[in-house]
Amino acid sequence: MNRRDVLKVLGAGCWGWGGVPIRRARNDVFVERWSWAMGQAVHVMLFAGSERAGLDACAAALAELRRVESRLTLFDAASDLCELNRCAGRTIMRADADLRAVLTLANRFKAITGGAFDVAVEPLMRAWGFHRPRSAAPAAAELREARAAVAAAVVELDGDRVRLPNAHTQLDFGGIGVGYGIDRALGMLRARGVTRAFVDVSGDVAAIGAPPGEAGWLVEIADPRRAGRSIAVTRLRDAALATSANTESVIRYASLVVGHVMDPATGWPARALTQATVVARSATAADALSTAMLVAGREPDGVVRSWTAGRVGGQQSRGPHRRTRLPD
Repeated sequence: MNRRDVLKVLGAGCWGWGGVPIRRARNDVFVERWSWAMGQAVHVMLFAGSERAGLDACAAALAELRRVESRLTLFDAASDLCELNRCAGRTIMRADADLRAVLTLANRFKAITGGAFDVAVEPLMRAWGFHRPRSAAPAAAELREARAAVAAAVVELDGDRVRLPNAHTQLDFGGIGVGYGIDRALGMLRARGVTRAFVDVSGDVAAIGAPPGEAGWLVEIADPRRAGRSIAVTRLRDAALATSANTESVIRYASLVVGHVMDPATGWPARALTQATVVARSATAADALSTAMLVAGREPDGVVRSWTAGRVGGQQSRGPHRRTRLPD
């Protein structure tokens, strides 16, 4: 299952299947763009005063996603993240606004989740072969070394200066970067006066307002164990939703199949849940908290709603439940 399989947008208010309008008001011109950013499919839908204004807003949102990707990706040696990793244990780096924001938020979510979310898991990703191809699963000694590197990681922020004092610290923004990019893209839409929009980066989504005449953007969360079935349908309005699962990006070592979301405490891929979906106030929070929930097997603070698709070992899934306090 890829990330696209975990979510479907079922409708956009007054618009039927295929984008055919049923009615149109002065500010209800529906515009959508499909594209590619952050290594994934991107779908932007919005309502604007004109088609031209809508297309310009979509282009600005997509450009912002790509700008954030260029800063925070682990797969471009020129990115700020790669530069920071190279500075580990050596020098202090001057960080721009994006890097400072993500590091600050990452530290916050690590504290909120008791370490279930941790951007310092790159040594484990590398040990399991997700960043460097390998022919066999890591030995116990290699995992101990990687776990020790994660546990010893410290990120020191002082204004625009950032330091990784431990030379073995390596960061990976895979559990927070997409959410941060979506939030930045929504900011570009709001700056252009867009009040109804939906941004989907291959299953991580966020909504501004709602389609005309609707309570929210209607979204279906797919069941990873039953093709074509769903575990929940929900509406998003001024909120974000993200799903984490270890059935999407996997590596096989003989009979051993491992997923890409790491448990910092055990050094193994997360095995508490099959799939975790959360709704939060921001896409950054939804991204990080869904990762933490998959790792810990329980709902962390800051979640508005959550669903799980079952526990590893065949236990029954939890139903959706709500919290009344929205995260900051």
